Amino acid sequence: MSPPDLSLVIDGSGGNVFAGVLDSRDQWRGRVRHEGAPLESLFPAIESSLATAGIDLSQIGGYLYCEGPGSVLGLRLCAMAIETWSRLYPQSAQLQKYNSLQLCALVLLEDTPGLTDALIIADWKKGAWNAVRIRGGTAGPTEVVVDDALAAWRGALHHLPQRKGWQSPPAGAQRIDYDPARIAGLRHHPALLQATDGVQLYNSGINTFQKWTPARHR
Repeated sequence: MSPPDLSLVIDGSGGNVFAGVLDSRDQWRGRVRHEGAPLESLFPAIESSLATAGIDLSQIGGYLYCEGPGSVLGLRLCAMAIETWSRLYPQSAQLQKYNSLQLCALVLLEDTPGLTDALIIADWKKGAWNAVRIRGGTAGPTEVVVDDALAAWRGALHHLPQRKGWQSPPAGAQRIDYDPARIAGLRHHPALLQATDGVQLYNSGINTFQKWTPARHR
């Protein structure tokens, strides 16, 4: 899929709201990270990025949005906005989603030459974490890891903070500064973006348990 001339990137998954206008050459025409609750921050962030780019919504050719995991309210507000605008401006109905933990994994791999194995986690609910495991220099799927499996992990451990969390990160976990602006350099990575017909949000599942067996890191 060829990128549209102008795409609106919206991410409400983290501790602040990100909005930006990305052109087909992967250059930001305007971008902003807005502090505060999503309900108060989302639309000012979008208005600011559009104003900086000197365009309005009718000129947007597509949307790149975060499916999660992350702030439920932030993700749902973004979904509501995109669903509304894609109907008001049908030419903007090219939708692509990305996963916040997958983005973190790709950024970590790009910034850490030679990295082969690591685990990236984000709070889901008490006793369980959303996670992406890097194995052999490749990021795996997003899955759920329970406390017992996490305690057995002996490799590099990275923690993506959430707006609201149920538990503290494990001792020794390195904090990740989540930056959706890195999408510009990773947009064409085959593991990042997925085309969607409608806005789809990530769901960890109610009865989901660990998908991999922990082993001592060598």
